[in-house]
Amino acid sequence: MIVFFHIQDSRFTSNAKPCQRNKPLQFWTSPVTPTFRRAPSRVLNHKGYFSAENQRRVEEAVTAVGYTPTAAMRAATQPPARLVGVIIPDISNVFYTSVASALLTVLSAAGVEMILCVNNEDAHLDLQHLQMLVAKGVDGILYAHPAQGDNSVYVRQLAAQGFPIVEFNRQREKELLDAVLPDNFRGVHRAVEYLAELGHRRIGFVSGSTAITTGSERLLGYQNAVRQFDLDDDPALTKIGAFSRAHGEHATEQLLDLASPPTALIAGSNRISMGALMVIGQRGIHIPDQLSVVGYNDTEWLTAWNPPITAVDIAVDEMAKLAVDLVLHRIANRGAEAKPVTYHLSTSLIVRRSCRSCSVYQDTQ
Repeated sequence: MIVFFHIQDSRFTSNAKPCQRNKPLQFWTSPVTPTFRRAPSRVLNHKGYFSAENQRRVEEAVTAVGYTPTAAMRAATQPPARLVGVIIPDISNVFYTSVASALLTVLSAAGVEMILCVNNEDAHLDLQHLQMLVAKGVDGILYAHPAQGDNSVYVRQLAAQGFPIVEFNRQREKELLDAVLPDNFRGVHRAVEYLAELGHRRIGFVSGSTAITTGSERLLGYQNAVRQFDLDDDPALTKIGAFSRAHGEHATEQLLDLASPPTALIAGSNRISMGALMVIGQRGIHIPDQLSVVGYNDTEWLTAWNPPITAVDIAVDEMAKLAVDLVLHRIANRGAEAKPVTYHLSTSLIVRRSCRSCSVYQDTQ
């Protein structure tokens, strides 16, 4: 005898005929006892008692009709996955896409799903993302705030409610939130020191807004090193603007147009580096024969440049690991009183072929 039964549940679908989308799932099996009518639901939902024999027969029937569970069905029968939101300022910035990729790898390994948002350095859009992530029920947020505007009021409200938020790369809520930051001061300081060791005294510095920690700390590192190594402190050598390619282009044009242009240039981000290198190339200036160059935020394209560009490197993988550790700890201990933790990651100078001794320039003049 052939027994026909179905499960009247829109969560179940089948790709096999005669079943159709949003129709009851139908099985044809061999003769069964009346108690077997309840077995499919128990087996498929992994709930209640079912014998090994009934499990085998249900699984055979499932295979025969090509049944697959929908996402809604899985959500209804499995524990909810942990979910973390990530907000970055600029998806065209290779540094932030690298960080996002590293965060995804670490979160996935921990069994956590990720929602990625991009605020485009815009405070209004940033606030919308923050509110959306909270509305979607994320367990925590990994946050790089926009350069423009300030959503501290809302962020502080969330923190007061015990909502887990961890800042990375940039820090605004110093006494309130956990953070993982590169040691920007020492990164630029070391770049200036290296160029000073090569004999350079007029070193141009192009960087981003000092309204954010990345900009302010890198500028302080440059200024401190200039004083420490008794270099030319001409204000015209410092160009502060946005962390953008456009600023890199405009600032480099200005530096090269000086009556006494710099013999070396430090670009304060990979986007600024791109702008600076484009202008240098367009002007036919040879690196390092006529100008030494150091970039910041080491990326693959810097190694492909001719010649490969010396750069300050930030440990992106380590940043991601520490940020995820912090947010998962806050999620696991939500509501617990704990002082904010800030990690400062050491930077390293990767020396390639874009810098040379300043005496070479002097000998050729």
